[in-house]
Amino acid sequence: MSIKLGLIGKRNTGKTTFFNFVTLSSEEISSYPFTTKKPMSGIAHAITLCVYQEFKIQDNPNNSKCVEGWRYIPIELIDLPGLIKDAWKGKGLGNQFLSIAAQSDALLHVVDASGGIDSTGKISEVGTGDPISDFADIEEELIMWYHKILEGNRDKVSKLIRTGSNIVDAVTDLYRGIGVTKTHVKETLLATKLEDKNFDDFDMGDGKNLYHI
Repeated sequence: MSIKLGLIGKRNTGKTTFFNFVTLSSEEISSYPFTTKKPMSGIAHAITLCVYQEFKIQDNPNNSKCVEGWRYIPIELIDLPGLIKDAWKGKGLGNQFLSIAAQSDALLHVVDASGGIDSTGKISEVGTGDPISDFADIEEELIMWYHKILEGNRDKVSKLIRTGSNIVDAVTDLYRGIGVTKTHVKETLLATKLEDKNFDDFDMGDGKNLYHI
C-alpha cells in the first residue's frame, strides 16, 4: 500500500500545477474559483538509493521498484480543492476537503511564496499578498475543524468517560475514522498538560490547544 499525501492550500497557489508535474497528469489549471471541484489522485515516486548497493545484499522490495541502483517508492498524491476562510463551517468545499485531507497519511501545504494571491485566494499583484498569513489561515482551518468535531461530541465523550472509559480511549474513538491513534492522543494531552484535567472542565482554549501540537 502506498503512502497517501494530501496537497492542501488556498486557491491559486499551484497545487494542481505541482500535482500534474509530479504525477505526469494533465488536470485542468485555471484561475476561476474551484477549478478543482473534487479530489484527484495520482501516483508520484520518491527516489532513493537501493539498500543492496550499500549492504551488498539481494534486494527485491514488494512496495517499490529498483532500477539501476535507484529505488522508486510510490506515493499517492491527492489534489484537494483550495480552502477558503471558514471552510470548517462548511463554506466553499470545506467539509468535503477537510474530511478527505484528514484521512491522508501526511499533508503537503502548498503556499504561493510570491505573494501573488490575496487573503481570499484571488490572483493579485505579486508582492501584495502575505504568504505567512496564508499558511496560518490554512492551519487554523484544520485546527478549527478538529475542534468542531470535539465540541459537537462533548456529551458523547463525557458519557464514555463516566461509564468507565479513560480520556485517551474516548477521544481516540471520536477521531478513529480520520487516522488518529491512542499514541497521538497521549502525546498531545501530555504536551498540552491536559492529561490530568477533567474533560468536563475543558474550556474553548483547551480544546483548541489539542490541535496546535
